[in-house]
Amino acid sequence: MDLIEATREEIGTVAAQLARSGWAEANAGNISVLLPSGSDSSIWDGEVMTEELPVPIPELSGRTFMITTAGSRFRKLISRMDTEIIPVRVSADGMKVIRLAADRQPTTEFSTHVLVLAQAAGRGWDTASLVHTHSTHMLALSSSDLPAEMLEDAVNRSHPEISLLMKRGVRFLDFMTPGTWELGIETAAAFRESDCVIWRKHGILGLGRDLDAACDAVEVVEKAARLLLLERSAFGKFVGLKDRDLMLQTGIYEGETDEQEEDETGLPPGPPVIES
Repeated sequence: MDLIEATREEIGTVAAQLARSGWAEANAGNISVLLPSGSDSSIWDGEVMTEELPVPIPELSGRTFMITTAGSRFRKLISRMDTEIIPVRVSADGMKVIRLAADRQPTTEFSTHVLVLAQAAGRGWDTASLVHTHSTHMLALSSSDLPAEMLEDAVNRSHPEISLLMKRGVRFLDFMTPGTWELGIETAAAFRESDCVIWRKHGILGLGRDLDAACDAVEVVEKAARLLLLERSAFGKFVGLKDRDLMLQTGIYEGETDEQEEDETGLPPGPPVIES
């Protein structure tokens, strides 16, 4: 099996799992995978079409990525891989996208995918994967009126795997019109400082060097949201890890100092109390 077909199969398998999780209702969700440099020569033998990009993307000049199409259903993607997971190439001058003329249109969130993959390539990554899905608990949590900074802190404290698996943490973006280049630009900028971006009231995006890493980000942050909602329901507040716990996790805790604020238990503070 060549790399193109292997990538299609991996995307289809991941899509099926996301659908089974209830995170890709109807035609929700989209996935892209940036192929290694020089691995795409066999794709472009047929008739192609080109479209101008609204902004130049030099980071992806001459690069190809596989992406799901508009209207594709994750629950059926594994059986429609040849038509609903398509290659897209950025021209050598970074000014145009190239597609096979017979292919369907890529996902309506194409702008986000191409700009985030470009940001990953700009880091020096030769491969990258982006997964966008409508995970249930994070959709609910992100609809809160709490400030983004407070939600980001709560997610980072929700359980130890966050700081272990996602060194850059998470970012929450306020709701923007789906499918726009403005949304793509803001999302790519957010990924400069994070491994996972949450579109408030819309969905979650995980970025990694491969699909496993991208899915890890989605799964661990969705688990964080579920924990936070359960804590809020049970205790009227987010609980999470205290400052000392976080420092123990990173191996820098050496005991309280005079400067550290302590709560009634004598331990450094945790997340701010959010009363119901």
